[in-house]
Order: sequence, then structure tokens, then C-alpha cells
Amino acid sequence: MIDVGQQKRIYVNWKLFSLEIINKDREIKEDFKILHEIGLKALRVAAAVHHDYGNDGVGKLYTAMGALYHHDDEDIDDPEVLEQILQACNLPAQFISAVDDPSWDKDIQADMDQAIDKAGDDVGVPLIVLDGGKGPGFFGPVMSPAPIGKDAVVFWDAVIAAGRTTGFFELKRTRETGPVFGNRPAV
Repeated sequence: MIDVGQQKRIYVNWKLFSLEIINKDREIKEDFKILHEIGLKALRVAAAVHHDYGNDGVGKLYTAMGALYHHDDEDIDDPEVLEQILQACNLPAQFISAVDDPSWDKDIQADMDQAIDKAGDDVGVPLIVLDGGKGPGFFGPVMSPAPIGKDAVVFWDAVIAAGRTTGFFELKRTRETGPVFGNRPAV
């Protein structure tokens, strides 16, 4: 998203979305419940950062969290890891206290309500809502490895064309690999 956003000059308005909250009344595997709990704790930190540092702060934080979680296999709810992430983003370590503060869940839920209104409740992350939140929304794309450069723009344009098409619901195949970040450096 960052690569395409820079190439196409798209303003990315980062929002919060919790898999733990959306799946709270669903039967899911215990392993996923643990991962979703980690995600919610990290999102609480993101909500606190958003409150004080806005969209740019959350964008930096999401990028750093994603790299450490998906690339380096770190638990992003671990206070030591969170401190490293916040430090890398030039954000105060005080945000670590949000991990166990459920009062941030209302901010997360508010963002989720907007996304669910556009994409339905049978979704996960990533979730994209177009046109500053006024356009259609959809779950995905999920790719590994993700294209970069011109290939990323070509793919983005195709996904957006599909996402804007009335009646389009799903395009999916079985996942054959975990996240692949290629030669991209970790944060």
C-alpha cells in the first residue's frame, strides 16, 4: 500500500480493525484467538498513537509493527518489542501502557463500524475502503510476496477496478505460503 500510495500519490487514511473484536462471537481455532489477542493489544497502542499523532503516526507504527510481526516473527504486544517499535517511529514509550487499556477499544470499534458498513462483516484485514471512506470497501488483497514498483501499480489498478464493479464479491485461492518479504529490509 505504501509503495502504490507513493507512486500514484494516494493519501492512505489508516484505520483500526481488530480480528479479535470481529470474531468475538465466532468459533475460531485457539491459535488464531491468541494471535487476535496480540493484534488487539497492538491496536490499542495504535489507537493511542492516532489520538496524539494522527494518521502519519499510525502509518509509521503500522509499517514498523507489520515488518516486525510478519518479517521478524516478533510478538508485537511484548512491551520490549513495542518499546523498540515506538523508538524506531520516534514515538514516546508511554504508549505501551495502552496495551492493557480496553478504553481504546471504543476507538477501534468506531473505525471497524465504518469499514463494516462498506464491506460487510464477513471480512478481515487488510480491508480497503475507497474514496476517503465514501466508496466501496473490500477485504484484501492478500499476496505473498506482494508486487513492487510498476507491477504493484498494475495489480492495484486491477484490484480497484474489480472492487468498484457492482456485484463483485470474491476472488480467492488456497494460500500456499506464509508472508514473503523478499529482499525488503526489516524495520
